Amino acid sequence: MRVKILASVKEQPATPGPYKMLDIVERESPYQIGDMTHYGEVILILPPIMWLNDGVEQGVVVKLDSTSLGMWCEESVAEKPPTSYNRIEFSPISVATAGWSDAPPLTGLHTILPSENLTIEDVSHLITPDTFSLWKADCSVAKHTAESLESVRFAIVHRYSSSNGGSVGPQTYSAELIDSAASCLALIRPTRRSRAMHIRGIVKSDGSFDPQGFSAREELADVPEIQKLFAVREEDVQRLISVLPEFMQLYWKDQNGKLTDDYEPLRMAVQLYGEAYSLSYWKARHILWWSAIEALYGSSEDAAMARIYAFFGNGNLVDGYNHPIYEKGDIPSCFLAPPESLHTLGKTVPLIYKVRNASAHGQKVPDSHFALVPHPFGQDIAGLDALAESATFIIRKTVVEILERKWREEFKNRAARENFWLRKFALPKNQGPKRLRELKSQI
Repeated sequence: MRVKILASVKEQPATPGPYKMLDIVERESPYQIGDMTHYGEVILILPPIMWLNDGVEQGVVVKLDSTSLGMWCEESVAEKPPTSYNRIEFSPISVATAGWSDAPPLTGLHTILPSENLTIEDVSHLITPDTFSLWKADCSVAKHTAESLESVRFAIVHRYSSSNGGSVGPQTYSAELIDSAASCLALIRPTRRSRAMHIRGIVKSDGSFDPQGFSAREELADVPEIQKLFAVREEDVQRLISVLPEFMQLYWKDQNGKLTDDYEPLRMAVQLYGEAYSLSYWKARHILWWSAIEALYGSSEDAAMARIYAFFGNGNLVDGYNHPIYEKGDIPSCFLAPPESLHTLGKTVPLIYKVRNASAHGQKVPDSHFALVPHPFGQDIAGLDALAESATFIIRKTVVEILERKWREEFKNRAARENFWLRKFALPKNQGPKRLRELKSQI
């Protein structure tokens, strides 16, 4: 027969409740008052109403011998706490699905950082209608947040083990890993965001998921127009696998856990680029994007413009001037983009600086920048929205190419950055005006 063994939560006296369960044991006959158990002397036999579950036929209260808790009870049949917990933390991503995207739907498991057991995978099997019932029961989360949590499909996932169910140190490290991968992926393929940010918990021995917490966004700011149909594709995941190790080097920490001062231009560009996506006020987000461009290309307007054209033209400013701000795969084949909607760097970069100069000096941005311009999706959009597309294109493509071409050391600090533009493209700061004049004579 099975016997549930309990003890009073109070040491003196030992008989009154409330009680805590110590174990469930299997034995041939019921206990009597005064019998000795592994955990101490039986001092009370409980009525059936207090223990009638788990196949238990008797419940007893013992005078607990605390030393017994550290020794194995051979009669025990209760499930013991695991020696380590299989923890998981994940953050949802928007993946390519059949329909709007020309790319095939993302499938399977992708290991994006093997050394850290970091993956992109489908986690929908972990989430059931009851997974977040604890938070939904008392309406502690908004309806739209609950829907976002329950609709998570693909995610950046980190799995690890810890010696207890709530290790703060490993949990913090796990969140940092996921955030780094998400930041890098947002450079490769920015997409609309989910309200759900991080979801963490334990994967039980039967494979089910026990959530222990989550974080969510209260408000969502939309992405620039061309990115509204963006989704993570197989090619984006493969590119992430390629550049993520290099990206992680930007955030190397010393023995005290502090970021070094190295790679300030790149780190600032990544931070400002990412933070701008969380802002809905257009001027605030554009200011951050302008600052990110300056982190990469310098603060001199003429030099920065010439450097942008040189970078995207592989040294040829004319080619960079004519470079479109859209790439293959940005515009689904179901849209027949008119030629006048395919905006170029030469058309948008000068306007970016005109808007920037007015805003930076506290002046009203001329109404002409709010006028409608053609867009590849067929409808007209405000000129400022096209500039948002251009600014984000410049930042993300520049950072990703720097990482891919192993130019990280060239952006170790501002002095190294200036030396890069001099050596690679013969574009020191004072050559900007001259090179732009030469460009104008050729277009």
